Amino acid sequence: MRFLFPLAFSLTLIGCATTKTDVRNETQISQYDPANSARVRFITGDTTNAGFLSGQTCEAFYNGSLLTKTPEEAGWQTAHVDSAGLYPFRATDSQNSVIGMPASKASKAINQSPKVFDEHVIPAGKLFIAGFAMGGSQMSCFPAPVTLIPEPGKDYEMELQLVKISTFKAGCVIAVRQLSAQGNNTVETPLRPQICAKTPSGWYTVNPKPLP
Repeated sequence: MRFLFPLAFSLTLIGCATTKTDVRNETQISQYDPANSARVRFITGDTTNAGFLSGQTCEAFYNGSLLTKTPEEAGWQTAHVDSAGLYPFRATDSQNSVIGMPASKASKAINQSPKVFDEHVIPAGKLFIAGFAMGGSQMSCFPAPVTLIPEPGKDYEMELQLVKISTFKAGCVIAVRQLSAQGNNTVETPLRPQICAKTPSGWYTVNPKPLP
């Protein structure tokens, strides 16, 4: 079983590069304790959105909680909250929410893309699920959610990544990296966490298949 989800139409990129402003999230900063929490950066924007929750397995959330509750009632949080207005003219369409995570190649290049990023404090030592979706008039793709147990004091970065399957076929996955500051540099270590896989009999936590 391959968990690469096909694009609905084309790979033509939507949107354009814009200069972003970093906005410090003081509430999140005050909640960060490297002894019992971790940090994660979500790269979204344009036609891509993401969300997350802590403390539930794939099975408990998708097969249980969502049967009787809305995602928000079940604990799902949106990675990037849009302000009022229409894309790309909303204030939040050009704002990154930052809490002091080390810079990465993707975050340094954010102004060369229509994307933004948001940094969040999450509990360490508890199951964590993150999901992405890309949808627009020209393309859509819904990769399998990823699940992992964040380590105390660690920094993670996630974004939707397009993957070529064959000459005329592509899919997408959630790319996950651990970020480690070493002096003035950031070491980026790709991770291959487990995924939440949808099957005819429900959702299950499984190991991801090798990429093409």
